[in-house]
Amino acid sequence: MANIPYTRRYWFLERAYGPGEPVPVVFAEPNTGTLNLDTGEKLKYNAIYNPGCSGTIILPDGQLHTFGGDVLSPVRNLQDGRNKIMAFNAATSSSTVLTNMQWNRWYPSPIVLSSGKVLIVGGSNACLLPPTWPVAELWDPAAPASPTVNVTMPANFVKYMGLYNWYPFMQLLANGDILWFVEKGGAITDGNFNHIVDLPPFPASITHCTMFPKTSSISVLAMGPPTYDLSLVIFGGGIISSPAASTSLRLDITKCGSSYCFTKGWEVEDMLGVPRVMGDSTLLPNGKVLLHGGAQFGGANAGAGWSTKANFQSLMYDPYKPVGQRYSKMDFAPIARVYHSANCLDPSGKVLVAGCENCGAYQQLAPGMSLSPDTPLEHRLEWAVPAEIAPGVNRPAIVTAPGSITRGSTITISYSYPGVDFITGAVLVAPCACTHSLNMNQRVIFLEAQPGGTPGQVLVEAPPPGLFGQALLGPHLLFLLGAGGTYSEGVWVTVAA
Repeated sequence: MANIPYTRRYWFLERAYGPGEPVPVVFAEPNTGTLNLDTGEKLKYNAIYNPGCSGTIILPDGQLHTFGGDVLSPVRNLQDGRNKIMAFNAATSSSTVLTNMQWNRWYPSPIVLSSGKVLIVGGSNACLLPPTWPVAELWDPAAPASPTVNVTMPANFVKYMGLYNWYPFMQLLANGDILWFVEKGGAITDGNFNHIVDLPPFPASITHCTMFPKTSSISVLAMGPPTYDLSLVIFGGGIISSPAASTSLRLDITKCGSSYCFTKGWEVEDMLGVPRVMGDSTLLPNGKVLLHGGAQFGGANAGAGWSTKANFQSLMYDPYKPVGQRYSKMDFAPIARVYHSANCLDPSGKVLVAGCENCGAYQQLAPGMSLSPDTPLEHRLEWAVPAEIAPGVNRPAIVTAPGSITRGSTITISYSYPGVDFITGAVLVAPCACTHSLNMNQRVIFLEAQPGGTPGQVLVEAPPPGLFGQALLGPHLLFLLGAGGTYSEGVWVTVAA
């Protein structure tokens, strides 16, 4: 699932069953489509090449791109998409092949670099089958038809990838350096892929796995001035045929001269005793993280045998509280969201929750849960509503904001905030592109704000020139922050150089 920038329209992808798999009648339709939440318009289209299990990101031009995919699906009339790079055109509701990668990639992770080029990491030849490829690939959107270039992966990343280099976690640091993580280790390189430092090892007490099919959900935390340091949290994980992990691991990364420091190492926290594998995490405008869905037992894949206990307990993670006080429980979640579910932040500030492929009666763990009418598939949508923006909460509202924000500039935003005469800050949120417990487009950047001199106006400092390079350009949602962690609805803006 992904935002279509500048709209409240969403792109959806449902797995296309391959040859030999049992196919319910519902599958004999296109597996890609869009939904406009404002108008209710639903459109389906045939992507021609199977984008299932691809990596998805939104480039600075605002277009959703898919990298890799799955084998042919005769029932969906889809050709083999495992080596394709495709762009989705929102105006025509169609996907176009831009070029072929050198390797078939099922479950790869793409990332936009500071140069504007896209690094494609991980994935294997086919579903659950080795080999995992010995190199990553670099693609240049400025020359989209040109062949990709092989990239050597850091040794400590290769050491940990084994057969599980499926959807590795890749993240760009503010200065253009690159974080590579897979399973239990990784490294940081510069933008030219030269090794800088290895990530610290996991504590000896951590025995569970983090990558598919024992899938954790991994989220970065919000970054802001003056240092824009990167922190990440790995939520849960598991061991097949065993209870899922009920702990998270947090790593705070700070710049130390020409290298990086990990002063506290991996910080292990109990998730209130709630085990979770293949959940979804959504970074909110106020910096908190919503943790939703997944299972309490087993692992990630289609079919009843992989997981049997849906997780009905959503959690909120507050990174600004001390260890041991960061988790709180949200309301009971009545709809199971397990394999192939996804969450995305909506411009309203709420979180749109969608999907599930293995949500049959075997997932109904708690009284009051609601079985899908399309079991084992789940086509109903839900809203997850953080307490800070719940009905009745006094929230700031953006009245006017510039459509474009130039880095290094100061912008004026007009707002309404009944009974409150100050704004605590602002944030830019990258559009969502989420699949398999991982939002590959995730980024939230805090912006400094001060009163504008006129009631109902606030001056907001845009990100400094060069921050994240070209990767920060293009569509973002702009939110204002208010008292007590509340925030406004978002408006779409374009970040310009």
